[in-house]
Amino acid sequence: MKQASPRLPGAKTSPPYRQFNYYNPVTTIVILMRFHILLVALLALALAVPVQCAVSIQAEAVDSPANFVPVPGGETGYFSIQSNPPGADTYFDNIFYGETPVTVPVSTTGNPDHTIEIYLPGYETWTSSYQGNPRNGQTINIFAILAPGAQTGNIQVVSSPAGATVSLDRSRSATTPYTFMNIPAGSHEISVYLSGYQTFYTNVNVNRGQTAYINAILNPAVTTGVLQVDSKPGGAAVYVDQIYRGVTSTVIGNLVPGSHAIRLSKAGYQDWSGAVSIGAGVTTFLNPALVPDQQPKYATVSITSNPPGADVYGDGVYIGQTSASHPLTFTQVEPGIHTILISKSGYRDYTATTTVVAGRDYNVDVTLSAVPNPTTGSVSVTSSPSGAEVYLDNIFRGLTPVTLDSLDPGSYTVLLRLPGYSDWNATAMVVAGQVNQLNATLTQAPATPTPAPLMPVTVLIALGVLFLAVRRKG
Repeated sequence: MKQASPRLPGAKTSPPYRQFNYYNPVTTIVILMRFHILLVALLALALAVPVQCAVSIQAEAVDSPANFVPVPGGETGYFSIQSNPPGADTYFDNIFYGETPVTVPVSTTGNPDHTIEIYLPGYETWTSSYQGNPRNGQTINIFAILAPGAQTGNIQVVSSPAGATVSLDRSRSATTPYTFMNIPAGSHEISVYLSGYQTFYTNVNVNRGQTAYINAILNPAVTTGVLQVDSKPGGAAVYVDQIYRGVTSTVIGNLVPGSHAIRLSKAGYQDWSGAVSIGAGVTTFLNPALVPDQQPKYATVSITSNPPGADVYGDGVYIGQTSASHPLTFTQVEPGIHTILISKSGYRDYTATTTVVAGRDYNVDVTLSAVPNPTTGSVSVTSSPSGAEVYLDNIFRGLTPVTLDSLDPGSYTVLLRLPGYSDWNATAMVVAGQVNQLNATLTQAPATPTPAPLMPVTVLIALGVLFLAVRRKG
């Protein structure tokens, strides 16, 4: 529908072709104002359109990952994060996104400051900061090369009272408080000794790059007892209060009177567990019959080395130290392929790979090769019963069985002490590159004779008077 032309008061209607030539100042001003507004709008539109076109053209050059929901608050770009080795936990701006490789969608208009952290056990944490967001549909690639983390940790030991001798795996000794540095990751045995106090035992697990803390509260010494452990069949690993003490048959001394938790473990048989009461100054006997396991789940690996006192690692995890008195027995070994590393200062490392089957016993006997031109030697001390205090040149060095490494060549005096047994003395010659093995069989100390009670003084006086009286009559 056409709109009627403006009409002034008193004006006559003219034919249509003459209305076009009619001059109206008001109409002209209105038209000019509308044209000016239209011109401004067109100019603004002209400035906005090129920006939108530029974004669209750049986005077409990059494909967007599939199966991702656009991030609210704007268009979406992506971070593709990979690592070597893969399978590492990935955190983007403190949010867990899974294991590498992962793709993280981000808003193109979001906060441009980003942090990326990648974790993988056995490797150092990889951390990076990134400034900026990807454009719409763009993918930014992040590749992290993970560095192997520290394979060792520390053990800090304090005791009350202080000044006690702390022994690590019955080989290294120091005085509390003390921190053992660069200890292989895994389980280690700590014993803390102070004259006049009960010896403190514990196992501690060392994690890579971390420090384990031990606070040993020492109790006054009491008369200890002995436990002799046998089994049917023999060759079972013996644990007393969760501390490995050898294989059956074995005699364990220096046990505090009271109840102790005992566990026997042997491949192909069910574990035997029970509590044994130890009496002061007496020997307690234990000889359980092991029950065959119809569906065994684990194998047992027993390791000996020549010389003894070598550190043993199973699949990179520290297991323990070989001894001259009994094999180092590792129970509950899962079936499959395993790697064993045996290491000792002054000798070449020994490495072997073996396949184990559930329910079987495996014996590994290794002779280590000495490195050229060694400068120190060792003394290995065992005793029956075990648990005797070992003094080297009158300095406490641990409890039997123990291997003392890094000794300068020469002559040393060795003293063994165990409550209820006579002291044992020997002289050990240390030769560079060699291990002097001392095996002590302790003998029970003779019972101290009880002195006869003295006669009362009054009886002696009466006898004297009677003697004089008889003599006078005579």
